[in-house]
Amino acid sequence: MGGNMRGADQLTVHINLRRERTEHLPQQLVTQLARAIHRGQLAPATRLPSTRDLARLLGVSRGVVISAYELLLAKGLVESRPGSGTYVRHLQIDPTRHRRRALAAPARRVCDFTPGPAPTRAFPLAAWRAAWREASYQPPLDQTAPLGMPTLREAIAAHLRRTRGIRVDADEVVVASGLRQACWLLFEAIGQAQSVGRRIAVEQPAPAYPVLAGRQAGWTVGALPENAVPQQADAADVAVVFAEGNHPLGTVLTLDQRHALVDWAFRTGGYLVDINTEQASSGDGLPLPALFSLAGGQRVAMAGTIGDSLAPPGLAYLVIPRELTPRIAGLIGDDDGPVARTTQAAYARLLRDGVLVHRATRIGRLFTERREQVRAALDPVPHPVRVMIGPRGSTATLLLPQHLATAMVAQLAELGVAVTPLAEFYRVDPANSPAGIVLAFGHLPDEELRCGITAIQAFLAGLG
Repeated sequence: MGGNMRGADQLTVHINLRRERTEHLPQQLVTQLARAIHRGQLAPATRLPSTRDLARLLGVSRGVVISAYELLLAKGLVESRPGSGTYVRHLQIDPTRHRRRALAAPARRVCDFTPGPAPTRAFPLAAWRAAWREASYQPPLDQTAPLGMPTLREAIAAHLRRTRGIRVDADEVVVASGLRQACWLLFEAIGQAQSVGRRIAVEQPAPAYPVLAGRQAGWTVGALPENAVPQQADAADVAVVFAEGNHPLGTVLTLDQRHALVDWAFRTGGYLVDINTEQASSGDGLPLPALFSLAGGQRVAMAGTIGDSLAPPGLAYLVIPRELTPRIAGLIGDDDGPVARTTQAAYARLLRDGVLVHRATRIGRLFTERREQVRAALDPVPHPVRVMIGPRGSTATLLLPQHLATAMVAQLAELGVAVTPLAEFYRVDPANSPAGIVLAFGHLPDEELRCGITAIQAFLAGLG
């Protein structure tokens, strides 16, 4: 499939699309048009043919040309003029530079689907400033609080009682310097409490911090399949799960699975560690009893964050069985050290005033809208691609054969779209992870998300 495209200045650009290439047709067209623009063969203000005319000339579907034009638009190489057509933009082009240099990087980063901080839209700046101002005025009293400031521990306990129905007292709460330290404290304390066994099974896929913390604590770390049944954890002394929302799949443990895991803990004498973050657990569906509640506060510990978009960096909490409290108190300070008192005081004020609850509700609504938007944009997908978007969180996972996943990551990178290979969430045994990519979208501005989805759609269209 080929043809000569004649622009307004009578410059001829040869387009050669080959179906047998691994590079999909929209991407081939984008590459060749971008090359012509960077070389100056398509001058600024050149009007491109209509999508219908170019499709007919090249012998491809109109959808191929539409996808290519949208990607060129996203890269900033062309502009659309309503009622007039698509035109080459005025760029600072050196027509003598080497072709490979011209194609080495996109005109700009179009979309970053890698995990990022929670969105900052409608940030409650006044409440944030008030909390930090009040905290900065407090004198440095009661410095000996290794488990966290009493006011913050009580605020966290009250928050969990009010929002999740978990009956927890302040003396069961520990303030930690981030989730990795929280996991490390738990693993060290449990290891001291148990006479034998230092084996952890971590739900996979998952973020890296529980695996890294387990290895740092000297435990043997194995994989626990997502939505695991207790039999798969029998070889472990500690099972780490994400009951309220797996990251990145967004799946939630059912009530039967929760009961089965609690039964496993009591039957084997093992411990469950349930990790819960706002970004992973914000979503749809009726709330289910927490593992900590089902176990009556025994054999189960919780690690989590509250108000991810407002929480100071490096602040997390633990809810622990009482028998572990003295051991964790002895460990605090051996790793990352305590969280600054001013930080704790400000966070306690934000919790106490309900700012974090209100913020979490808004973020939850945003994530629900985003999940539906991405689900609709990617439906249907061609065989053999599968899309997984759970009822929680702000990620989508595309499962596809390894050769397609590799090609997709590379071609999206050329367009300025960054994604994360699924293998990065299988830290226990990445070599045996399923092939796929992860799209984190909760932190993206609307326009950036739209451009990124357009690039994904163009790649998938080439598979059909």
